[in-house]
Amino acid sequence: MVSRRKVLGVHVALLLAATACTPPANEVPRAEAPGVSRVLSSTAPEPSFRLAARKGPRPETTDAPPGTPLAHRQLSQVSPTDIQERLFTRAAALPDVTVAPSGISVPGARAFWLRPDSVRGPRAAFQVGTEFAHIHPAEDGSLHVKFPPDLARQVFQQGWGMPHPRSGTPMLYGPRDADELEVVWQLLLRSYAWAHDGQVVGVTVE
Repeated sequence: MVSRRKVLGVHVALLLAATACTPPANEVPRAEAPGVSRVLSSTAPEPSFRLAARKGPRPETTDAPPGTPLAHRQLSQVSPTDIQERLFTRAAALPDVTVAPSGISVPGARAFWLRPDSVRGPRAAFQVGTEFAHIHPAEDGSLHVKFPPDLARQVFQQGWGMPHPRSGTPMLYGPRDADELEVVWQLLLRSYAWAHDGQVVGVTVE
């Protein structure tokens, strides 16, 4: 027969173990590992972003006339392939994004699709299905990206893109250097925020 003293001892030991495993109510949570918060914050558009006018003349593009096999493409001032890949890698890593062939663009275009269960934006934020943007093959390097109407107008006004001649979907010209990469990235993040969360984030036009 187990004595009362032994039973009491077991209860005390269990109580001490439970207390040791429970953090105090006022304990400050441990900080995230270095770099984690920076990575997470990089997926949010910079709210104070200033969109300056794009330097130089606009690139040449095809006009994609109806009834022809021509697509809306950028023909000159093509983005260097390493810059294209840096942009692609960033976009492919966004939360809830999957990469697959475009459902609406030319063969070889890589599209950014949202997982259907993550979509909180309006239908207007997508080109087809849950595809909100795609990047054209390397010899072109431009993108078609869905924007809220006011932002699309500012992008066109500042020379960073133009509307598709038939659908009106904004074309973003491929970034020519590291500085332009950051501009195009901020614009792409705004497309993502609109599609993913229904969030409209504007820019300040210089």
